Amino acid sequence: MFRKIILYGMFLGISLGAGLAAVAQTDSTAIRDFLAKIQQAYGKGHFLDFSVQYYYANTDQPRLYLDSLAGRIQMDQENCRMTLAGVETIITGKYAIQINPLDKSIYVAGSRRAAAANPVGMVDSILAHIQGVQVAVTKSAHEESLTLDFPPAQAYSHITIRIDAKTGFLQRISYALNTDRLVGQEMMKGPGSASPYGSRGNMDIVFSDYRQGDFDAGLFREDNFVTRIAPGHFEPAARYKDYHIYLASSNL
Repeated sequence: MFRKIILYGMFLGISLGAGLAAVAQTDSTAIRDFLAKIQQAYGKGHFLDFSVQYYYANTDQPRLYLDSLAGRIQMDQENCRMTLAGVETIITGKYAIQINPLDKSIYVAGSRRAAAANPVGMVDSILAHIQGVQVAVTKSAHEESLTLDFPPAQAYSHITIRIDAKTGFLQRISYALNTDRLVGQEMMKGPGSASPYGSRGNMDIVFSDYRQGDFDAGLFREDNFVTRIAPGHFEPAARYKDYHIYLASSNL
């Protein structure tokens, strides 16, 4: 269940301008500045490498983590590599490639279909599609934060994005979730159910251990993973020769 919630939170996003049109001008200026600071930080951080940890707990027991995952992200300009619980995802200018060693599969999609796995795209999508979201930006000497409070009946009730005031790098994203709106009722705890998941939960994504320059552009070479031999036809690299390739569409 935890991975499903993570994916729901990560893969949202549309263009920046559309979302901010729904927010009052005084708020939109502060939001634009906050999001621009994130974009500039990661845009200038060539060959950037950092750790990411995910934690999930029920709201009534916030210190009792029911699930956790740890991974690492390496990025440079439009290229990104993420490893999380053994699953490796590469996003380049052309493709998004996911390698899962558990079922020996490689999933290939166009990069635009997966390129919104970032908080900037997430905020834009929320503001464009959900009416009545209350937004606040706060600043201190060491930290800046953007907080979104949602109207009732949404999957989220509250999101806070915190960044380092000096560098603009992400420190933590915290979600208050209406978990029962993200997964089936059969996965909720209740009479006759052994599931530990309550109807409301908290998810924290913690970013740390930022480094720069410990790898090069070769990390993102698509032929490390797959080779396109014809339109709509790929074969795995030699080290993945027994993996099966799945395509998001036939016109890749």
